[in-house]
Amino acid sequence: MDQQNQTPEYQAAYDAGAKQVIATKMGDTPIFIVPEGMKVEALDAWAEERRERPLSLQQTVKVLSAQSFLDYYNRFATETSTVFVDTEDGKFTAVLDYHDSPAEPAHKHHLVVYACPKSKEWSVWLSNNNNKMEQEDFALFIEDNLKEIIEPNGAEMLEIASSLKAKKGVDFKSGIRLDNGETQFTYSETINGQAGTTGQFSVPDKFTLSLRPFHGGAPYKVEARFRYRITQNGLILWYTLIRPHAVHEDATAEVLKIIRDGMSKGHLIEADSF
Repeated sequence: MDQQNQTPEYQAAYDAGAKQVIATKMGDTPIFIVPEGMKVEALDAWAEERRERPLSLQQTVKVLSAQSFLDYYNRFATETSTVFVDTEDGKFTAVLDYHDSPAEPAHKHHLVVYACPKSKEWSVWLSNNNNKMEQEDFALFIEDNLKEIIEPNGAEMLEIASSLKAKKGVDFKSGIRLDNGETQFTYSETINGQAGTTGQFSVPDKFTLSLRPFHGGAPYKVEARFRYRITQNGLILWYTLIRPHAVHEDATAEVLKIIRDGMSKGHLIEADSF
């Protein structure tokens, strides 16, 4: 019927119907169809806030150690709880309310996550890996991070750093690799425009670090190759860590073993994502 031809009685009935609130349910959730726009409003969030206890647990806990992960997991795990392991990123995600079966899916709202936080020392050495530096910057880097260098000893590495800072203004002529595993640099100093002292000093071809890939984890020996380039602007220095990815993989495998052996129940699956 055209709205212009509606009788006053019809219009009154239409308006009264439009103002009614229709109450129904979807499962245990009350639903009301309200007058404005006749849109559907679910009150499950409102009802959830007023329950003495929630219908389901929704919690994601991020822990900082493998032991804390196990403590939390074993407290709440059931026979269907499942730990997903991303070995490449070193991340462990436990879904405590995982599916019973394909016919009985779960919400997967209760999680505990351990992301194997990297130690500050590991991050510093890894972020500066293959980072080319001028000799004074390289010397300062060695001084600031001397604690992690175990071979050669700290005194020898400090002497090398001091030599690099002292010889900032010299003209490097060559670098020769010696039989004893060191590189010998030949240099000459220029004083007031005149050729001055010619000398030599050596640095090791390799040095060894003691690093913990993960915060609170075990330390690993990591070798690094000493690198250099003689340029018109002076000596450029850097280092190259030898197979740091293998150290990370081994550290992750150790955490994996700790968690697998410490799980009281449930399942463990290696997966590249969750």
